[in-house]
Amino acid sequence: MRNYFLILLTSISMVCSAQDKVTFHNGSVADGKVTEVTDQFIKFIYQGEETVNTYGSIGVSEITFASGRKQYITDKIIINNGNDWEKVRVAYDKNEVMGMKSMGRIEKHSNGAWSMHNSEGHFMKKALMKAQKEAAKKGACCVLVVSQSNGNAGQYPDSSIICELFTY
Repeated sequence: MRNYFLILLTSISMVCSAQDKVTFHNGSVADGKVTEVTDQFIKFIYQGEETVNTYGSIGVSEITFASGRKQYITDKIIINNGNDWEKVRVAYDKNEVMGMKSMGRIEKHSNGAWSMHNSEGHFMKKALMKAQKEAAKKGACCVLVVSQSNGNAGQYPDSSIICELFTY
């Protein structure tokens, strides 16, 4: 009877102390309690703490809940060189990159001085593509669009974009 009670007590304490595990793309694993999961971020409380931490979904691989269920979050973006620029993820919400490592800001421009296009959207896409190419050259897996503007450089359409680069 005593052994049965000891096994029961051990089982209850294991269930009560079961934790969620968040696995990040940088290889680290955090134990605690996941309180919210969205497309943009994960809210998490570390074991033994009370503060809610927010991590961007781009930096999180998966969550293993205390129940044993696993939830896939995002694929790891691997940038080998500047040719991988199309893999660079574009984020517009800072929540998506929370917890990732900033690599600084860049500014890119595109204008219609030598182009037959007059669409502002065309030049914004070109400016963003330039930002993704520079990010890939620097090894960044994500660009956060901080600001973008359209205007006219004299008589030609002009677009500019400011991005912050991020890695795991």
